[in-house]
Amino acid sequence: MKERNIIQLNATASTNDDLKARIAASDGPVWDVVTAKMQTGGRGRLGRSFFSPPGGLYFSAALPLTGTETNVPCLTLVAGLCVCEALEDLCGIEPRIKWPNDLYLNGKKLCGILCELVNGKTLTAVAGVGVNLTAPKETIPEELRQKVTSLWAEKVSVPAPAALMKDVIDRLDRAVYQDRVLSDEAAAARYIGRVQARGYLTGKTVSCVVNGVTLTGVFAGVAPTGAALLRLPDGSERQIISGEMICQV
Repeated sequence: MKERNIIQLNATASTNDDLKARIAASDGPVWDVVTAKMQTGGRGRLGRSFFSPPGGLYFSAALPLTGTETNVPCLTLVAGLCVCEALEDLCGIEPRIKWPNDLYLNGKKLCGILCELVNGKTLTAVAGVGVNLTAPKETIPEELRQKVTSLWAEKVSVPAPAALMKDVIDRLDRAVYQDRVLSDEAAAARYIGRVQARGYLTGKTVSCVVNGVTLTGVFAGVAPTGAALLRLPDGSERQIISGEMICQV
């Protein structure tokens, strides 16, 4: 693994898109990290916008792959775990991981993850992270205030963005290249176990749409592949590979 090249921007539409363009234009493996003080077109899953005001940490890290990885779908949860554990160590808080790509604090969204694959000269995963750090509650759009928060709004001591980013990337690199979490089943199981210990949805009644059909059941955890486990009213269990889990009040 080579030393990472950090590209610091004041503002951009999307750090993921910037990094994907750099990968597509490269003749070899890219180890860049693109970070910005704000995003004007930050995206989450399903193309949804992500609240990306000034004062947050927004970055995307390139993770060159060999093409032999068998468990790439668990990368989103692993990236979420890396952010979660970094915040635990640096801030003394206990965020929860909401399958498949969000971190919650005190019942509100604190962080979003977006992982994508780029088929450049080298197959590369892009791990995009957005953490709301210093946005005061009053700057959060009114329609989002009951759903979105920041460390500052929760009265949490805010770490230096560069320190938090380095901590997260170091954890990601260790997971992918040292522990081989994307290709070693035992390593994936260990990491998913740590994800489960921080699960936000576990035990909650949720609904999701699968092939046009709405399923409602109890969120029973996460499989080693990263799939959600949904326990249906008849006692059967379904693995959900992708989708959105909506809590039922």
